[in-house]
Amino acid sequence: MTLNYCLEKSKTCLLIVDVQEKLFPVMERTCEVMHAIQKIARAFSIMNLPIIVSEQYPEKLGHTILGLKNLLGDTPLVLTKTTFSCMADPLFADALKPYEQVVIVGIEAHICVLQTAKDLLKNGIQVVVLNDAITSRSIYDFSTAIAELRDAGSRISSVETIIFELLENSKAPEFKQIKELVTS
Repeated sequence: MTLNYCLEKSKTCLLIVDVQEKLFPVMERTCEVMHAIQKIARAFSIMNLPIIVSEQYPEKLGHTILGLKNLLGDTPLVLTKTTFSCMADPLFADALKPYEQVVIVGIEAHICVLQTAKDLLKNGIQVVVLNDAITSRSIYDFSTAIAELRDAGSRISSVETIIFELLENSKAPEFKQIKELVTS
């Protein structure tokens, strides 16, 4: 399958999947992944693009971790779920319906990220998964998820690639803030 599309600001949202208090600390590469998730979330905020956050069964797994929650503030839509795929929950399906393109980051790559991406693709939504901003408890599960995501039709990319693709032009009004973000 050839993935020859570029993201368009007017069609795109960021979906941050299950970066929660009791889940995140047991993941692989937490420092690098958290930095990447914060960078893409900040870039979406700078460009005034929509962000949706999922929390898997927060009564047991806690809420979005403070390092991310504080960065996001009150701007994103935060929805809770018990389903592994965000799209299997009617509130998420409705919230994601307006978007033709969804950028996914979060955990776990081989469970909630993978199932959400597959369901988005089934619904005709283009999916970009940022490999530097997803993780699992096991590097084997992570690498298997990347292969399955690509095989299912997801585009696999990285945080900086997508930031500059959405920015499009160094003359964009947000360029200075984005440049500072990616060089910090």
